[in-house]
Amino acid sequence: MRKGLLISFEGLDKVGKSTQVDRLMEHLTEHRKLNPILVREPGSTEVGEKIRDILADPALKGKISPLCEFMLYSASRAQLVTEVISPKLSAGELVIADRYYDSSSAYQGFGRGISLEFINKVNATVTLDLVPDLSILLTVENFVSESRKKPDRFAPNLFDDRLEQEFMDFRKKVQQGFLEIAQKEPARFLVLDANEKREQLAKKIAARVDKLIKEKS
Repeated sequence: MRKGLLISFEGLDKVGKSTQVDRLMEHLTEHRKLNPILVREPGSTEVGEKIRDILADPALKGKISPLCEFMLYSASRAQLVTEVISPKLSAGELVIADRYYDSSSAYQGFGRGISLEFINKVNATVTLDLVPDLSILLTVENFVSESRKKPDRFAPNLFDDRLEQEFMDFRKKVQQGFLEIAQKEPARFLVLDANEKREQLAKKIAARVDKLIKEKS
């Protein structure tokens, strides 16, 4: 039986997600005196970290098909849910996920063109139907940042060898995907402009999470 809370962070790579994850962890541990569990996708298990290495392997750049890429992320997610997320939620703990299944829907579905119906079925299976209590989505208007020189970690086989326009078009598709997902589940999502000052974003996120904890307690 699920007793804990699951909060996910979503959005394009390099929009400040990790910074806000760290700020929330600090808020929960230092101000709320809680001990949240932080996980990342892909990774956070021995199996997941090995899959992460495969996805990031320069020798495999351009060789991993979109479907294979999705299945690798799904395999990592299945292990993470079974090994960490599900047991922690059953124990009543608070889990913070730096990406979860919405990333596959946005990146491999809207971005790569894999059937969303298929992705949704796989997501439901590998996550044991564990839906986040809150998903925090960071959005941007400028799709090419100063960190353009580095590949997007959630689609590592796409961005290194493509023209900038293709890079921008892909990111637009992915962000639009995230927004469409959020529009379908407005109660689950907190959508924020990543261009806001970090401190203001952190305050808004902390306030929403505090409210959620109060409602669930």
